[in-house]
Amino acid sequence: MFFSAPLRKRLDALTTYGMFAAVLGFLALTGAGWAAKDFKRPATGKAAPAFTLAGLDHDDTVSLAALKGKVVFIDFWASWCLPCRQLMPRVAALKAMHPELEVVAVSVDAHRDKAITFLRAVEPSLRAVHDADHSVADRYGVERMPTSFLVDRTGRLRFRHDGYSEKSFEAIERQVRVLLEE
Repeated sequence: MFFSAPLRKRLDALTTYGMFAAVLGFLALTGAGWAAKDFKRPATGKAAPAFTLAGLDHDDTVSLAALKGKVVFIDFWASWCLPCRQLMPRVAALKAMHPELEVVAVSVDAHRDKAITFLRAVEPSLRAVHDADHSVADRYGVERMPTSFLVDRTGRLRFRHDGYSEKSFEAIERQVRVLLEE
């Protein structure tokens, strides 16, 4: 079929808008991951929500209570998250610069094997745990990936970072130094 140029242009626009509307409709119907959840963000300055999670390798567990007395960087990530792929090596470098910093990389992937494959490819040196049912992510009010938290030596949640950018990571670096000096 041959259509005139103006009609083709209108049909292309309708197709584009139709596809966009279909994707939005699908996301609305499926809840877009966490989009349908009612998030309660924990307040900074208050106790960080406690958790104990199994390591990705099944050999260990990590408990926030066991890390009391240390500065802890908690990073929620997923294998499908492109900014997570950029953030992970930076976090590993931060840990290398500050060995006293504890890092807990929390995967929210439903499938452990995807998380393991991602971590091996991107940054295998990080201590990673698995939160497949999102129970810990929900307690922390995680709405998107990556979301990071800094917990001070007393177990108080001090800083929260949603997403990743060069500027936000510079802020994380400053905040880590402040907490380590306290």
